[in-house]
Amino acid sequence: MLVLSNIHSLLTQVLEVPRLHTAAVFTPAGQLVCYVSDPIRPKDEVLLIVGLGEEVWHGSGVMESELGRIVVTPVEDMERQPADEDKPPLMLVALNATRDMAWADLQSKGQVLADVLSKSWSKHREHLIVPKPVGPTPATALSGKAPPPPSTR
Repeated sequence: MLVLSNIHSLLTQVLEVPRLHTAAVFTPAGQLVCYVSDPIRPKDEVLLIVGLGEEVWHGSGVMESELGRIVVTPVEDMERQPADEDKPPLMLVALNATRDMAWADLQSKGQVLADVLSKSWSKHREHLIVPKPVGPTPATALSGKAPPPPSTR
């Protein structure tokens, strides 16, 4: 499944210090799973990249910022069908580089990394994706009250 040492090793192999200096894997909900950075960066900076990365993923997939160039690539399920477009990817990969690195090179590295991760993670989709709750939430189940009906506005 998710062996953090293996993920860390893959992320380390992607780095091209000093141009490509940070790589991170995070969930579509923005939870950091694993990252590498050289030189070592404070975790707060990496979390900032993840936060920006979440926005980038919903947009064009690329962003130029004060932190440099950021590319976000989805780690897709290998069996994903066109009808599954509403399903989120398994994970997201963010790469952060200086402005010296070409966008095409950065995007290519992100796609290769996402493809490698996808091959080993696709068979574990049911464990990686948090299902949407069906029925009452724990809070409403404990209180005995039904949740309010959805708004129709």
